[in-house]
Amino acid sequence: MIFPEEFDILIYKIKNPHLSNFNNNDLVNHFNYYGYHEGLNCCKINNRSDFINIIDKNLNILEIGPLCFPTFDTSKKNIKTLDYFTTEELKENYKNDPNVIIDNIVNIDYPVKNLPYDKVIHEKFDICFSSHNIEHTCCMVTFLNNISSILNNNGYIFLAIPDHRYCFDRFRNPTNILEVLEKFYNKTTKTSAISILEGRYYTTHNNSNSHWNDFSKNYQNIFNHMNSRDNFNASKTDQIINNIDDIKNIIELSKNTYIDAHTWKLTPKIFQNIIYILNKLNIIDLKLVRNYRTLKGSNEFYCILQKSM
Repeated sequence: MIFPEEFDILIYKIKNPHLSNFNNNDLVNHFNYYGYHEGLNCCKINNRSDFINIIDKNLNILEIGPLCFPTFDTSKKNIKTLDYFTTEELKENYKNDPNVIIDNIVNIDYPVKNLPYDKVIHEKFDICFSSHNIEHTCCMVTFLNNISSILNNNGYIFLAIPDHRYCFDRFRNPTNILEVLEKFYNKTTKTSAISILEGRYYTTHNNSNSHWNDFSKNYQNIFNHMNSRDNFNASKTDQIINNIDDIKNIIELSKNTYIDAHTWKLTPKIFQNIIYILNKLNIIDLKLVRNYRTLKGSNEFYCILQKSM
């Protein structure tokens, strides 16, 4: 399969008219220094639809966690679905959720629970598609290796991943590789109390445009962002003090119970570095072949990983 480049100099020039007088060298420098961080359009992948459209729908595809919003036509024989829960369990879990239409929850072909994927799934796929799942995983390495185990050689994982800077995780600290390695070597199977508590007490609104405005390059907004982070943290003081019993309960409960939360707070460059290190250490057999960074106004980026032979 051939995928669009992450940076197309012609598209960058055409889509950003204020750069029309720049030569090619200046365009590359501008993108690396400014445009990347400003979320300027620079390639053919401008949104989720563009990303999905580069997938060959005739291949054998596994979609993870589609719930009631499948990306692919699940009535086709080459499309299969995977979730932690069975279809019936999902319907029970979401029966009181106003955002989920129970009757539209898709049939789950492979409920995996905590089992290795290749112990449940006895077929191989050319492509695995996962949207906003990886950030929930207790161990990122286990998740990636599970998918790799049911991929054909040279198969691909397509990932849509939230950029923590532009979603409700904005004020949480970004993930680093040491956290990923710690979860892997400790064989972690449950969400940490810290992730659960941060998800409950340290998340904010999900208006990506507002977050982008605070991250613009002008100095005033940079200082506004720094102040807003300090003010946000300070605003939680009384809430933490008044809810210490709840906090202690969650810490205790998390020792033996799985509680869903965002474990990983990622950006395109953070994720790229994590995958590079894991591959070099031979912890995963996947390499990053495309990393389409977050566009201005969006709160997600898109990655393609390929299984090595």
